Amino acid sequence: MAANIQGILFDKDGTLFGFSDTWADWSIAFLTSLAPDDHDLRLAMARMVGFDWDAKDFITGSVAVNASVDEQCVLLASVHPDLDAKAIEKIAFAALQNTTAVPVCALDPLLTSFKARGMVLGIATNDFEQSAHNQMQDHNIHHHFDFICGYDSGFTPKPEADMILGFCEKMKLKPAQVAMIGDSSHDLEAGRKAGVGLNVAVLTGPAKHEDIAHLADVVLPDISTLSSVI
Repeated sequence: MAANIQGILFDKDGTLFGFSDTWADWSIAFLTSLAPDDHDLRLAMARMVGFDWDAKDFITGSVAVNASVDEQCVLLASVHPDLDAKAIEKIAFAALQNTTAVPVCALDPLLTSFKARGMVLGIATNDFEQSAHNQMQDHNIHHHFDFICGYDSGFTPKPEADMILGFCEKMKLKPAQVAMIGDSSHDLEAGRKAGVGLNVAVLTGPAKHEDIAHLADVVLPDISTLSSVI
């Protein structure tokens, strides 16, 4: 078990919630709403963000998995004949209000156990901050988190270290006292850049073990066994 870890910072999608289980059907509906009468345009937008339309799944390392929402909207706008990035971002935010996130395990008892040990908990997501708040409230786990930030919270998104350093500053912790938990190279690269005490990879996103193990101190199937290393 890692010594001296006092704070745990989770990525959201692919870490707390299964990535494909949560976002595959939503992505099809969202892209269809952007091009209801143009299948070729839907396919072009899907390719742009790394979503395999036919397989209904995400390509490992794709923009949809790693990048912030605003970065994805810029890419979608680059192939859309009528909508700019800001218009697409507004549509995305509205569509996200109807998202049903699928937890990777029973989250409340897991988070309760860490809080009982005096841990401070946070979320750093490249999604909208408000979406993260909404999803935590929907699953009745919002009260466990001392810090929630998204790409629009004033921090440079992952893979930069800014979100992690912001968590450290607010919680009055050193990076070496923090464990970063994520499913993508962006999460783990951010942890490396910040100098966290423990970089934990989980395999509940599109990335395979060989895609992210080199960036992690430990690789777990999912967060259900996180207490075995912290």
